[in-house]
Amino acid sequence: APWSGELFATDNGRDLLGDDFPPCELNRIVAGGFYGWPFINGDGVPDPDMGAGNEALLASALSPAHGFRAHNAPLGIHFLRSANVPAVYERTALVALHGSWNRTTPDGYKVVTLRWLEDGRIFESDFMTGFLSPDGIIGRPAGVTEGPDGAIFVSDDYAGVVYRITAATP
Repeated sequence: APWSGELFATDNGRDLLGDDFPPCELNRIVAGGFYGWPFINGDGVPDPDMGAGNEALLASALSPAHGFRAHNAPLGIHFLRSANVPAVYERTALVALHGSWNRTTPDGYKVVTLRWLEDGRIFESDFMTGFLSPDGIIGRPAGVTEGPDGAIFVSDDYAGVVYRITAATP
């Protein structure tokens, strides 16, 4: 994060454990950190296939800084830096949620904001939606970056396009 110097990374949870488990993760990366894979999922839940016999690892596993819904597949993450970004987006990262391929009801398929609050909590909200229509999937966000003028670029590897988003001008 530009304001703190901390390193964060997205992490996709494993498949084949149902629609709502395990959560995908945002992890704060620290030197020598252990994030649980493949023995522990989310906030210290032993994996039903790999957890048995590895209970001692629970004490050293770092919980996610933020949990995404299961199978949302967070890929690209970008911390906003431009002076031209509206003030409401200070201390904010954008994350491309590629979307689920194996949930009963598809989920994800959008770009969300992660906003770091003063008390350290992270608040998630929608930024760019519409990739999942009533007729099915029409896009899958994969990457997010920012141009020098503050424009946001979102790659969509399903539709094969890059979207450019700018602040509205009065």
